[in-house]
Amino acid sequence: MELIKATEKIIKAIPDFLKEEKGILGLLLIAAVVVGLQKLLQGPATYNSYIIFKSSFLHLYYDQNLYGGYPDEYFDEYLYSPTFSLLMAPLVFLPLWLQVILWCCLNAVCVYAAIKLLPFNDGRKRIVICLFILLEFITSIQNMQVAPMVGAFIIIAFTFLERGSLLKAAFFIILASFIKIYAIISVVLFLMYPKRLKFILYISFWVVVFVLAPLAIVTPNVLTFQYHSWYNTTMLIHQSEDTGMNPNVVLPVSVMSVLKVWFNVTLPSLYIQLAGTVLLLLPLIRIKYYKILVFRILLLSSILIWSMIFNHIAESASYIVAILGVGIWYSVVKKDKLTMCFLITIFILSVLSPTSLFPSYLRRHYIEPYVLKAVPCILLWLYIQFKLLFSKFNDTPELVVSAIQ
Repeated sequence: MELIKATEKIIKAIPDFLKEEKGILGLLLIAAVVVGLQKLLQGPATYNSYIIFKSSFLHLYYDQNLYGGYPDEYFDEYLYSPTFSLLMAPLVFLPLWLQVILWCCLNAVCVYAAIKLLPFNDGRKRIVICLFILLEFITSIQNMQVAPMVGAFIIIAFTFLERGSLLKAAFFIILASFIKIYAIISVVLFLMYPKRLKFILYISFWVVVFVLAPLAIVTPNVLTFQYHSWYNTTMLIHQSEDTGMNPNVVLPVSVMSVLKVWFNVTLPSLYIQLAGTVLLLLPLIRIKYYKILVFRILLLSSILIWSMIFNHIAESASYIVAILGVGIWYSVVKKDKLTMCFLITIFILSVLSPTSLFPSYLRRHYIEPYVLKAVPCILLWLYIQFKLLFSKFNDTPELVVSAIQ
């Protein structure tokens, strides 16, 4: 009880303007602009990921291999779909300084919009989610990640499913998936809603549209080559992770790494992902609970966390997707001791540990080598799955409480 009371005091101490949703949007945008300016002052090496994104459009336009090496332009590789390259078109012709700032702000707006659309009667729940994910959001955009958008699009797809807007829901699922392929797992959400056949048709429609979209600027032969090159690059990375051919890469923040480091268990990532998928889908056998909002929200939370912990190349800076899931989970459950223990542990090990606010010695010698960023998220995911499988849900569920007392 002392822990819960202490948390309540912290929440009450939050400035009044941050208890308004517009204040939260302003906070996210300020953070985005500050990070953008910081990256510009520090130099191109600090926003290398964005340079990869924007350069990919020009490579696509000039029929160059998207997945080749371009050391004169940037370090690392482009690993996204040809369609994502096309989606960069609105930014690439602007001044570079403006591109970097707008990229950060676009991530902020997407995250805010997704949380704003969540089907909560109590706006304070949205505010708590935004405040909880703020530090992880900053970590993500400091690395010029696309993950905030991907997580946001999955949540937006869920909100459109809730509203019965199947075409829009399908659009955002496929949009997220063509940015990061792991987002395709969110398609399982449609199983809890009516008109499933229509949704499948919409998904198929948007897949065709997104696959063919680059034809707006390239020929069919070039596009075929780009997809073939993308597939080969993806398979090579998958094999290198499973066989250990790339020992210099930082351990992925995933179940696979935890099994390897903690238990000396090394299995092909695909086997672990298949097992994780089965566990993820098991709660869907409880068909009678599809009509209960909390059940659906918890499954959304589970999907967001799953997409990181079972990602064989998950990076620390991409964990905003999982942390969004944690925030959504927290918004609809009882604030008991176990809940608060999960929340505080995740905040310290998963959110705080990559930042300069955390002791670097502990990060280098414990957090990173033992993949401790992933561990509390894995445990929480298993706990959510247990609740989804065995808890009783009512139309006015006891699980739902005000996020700010």
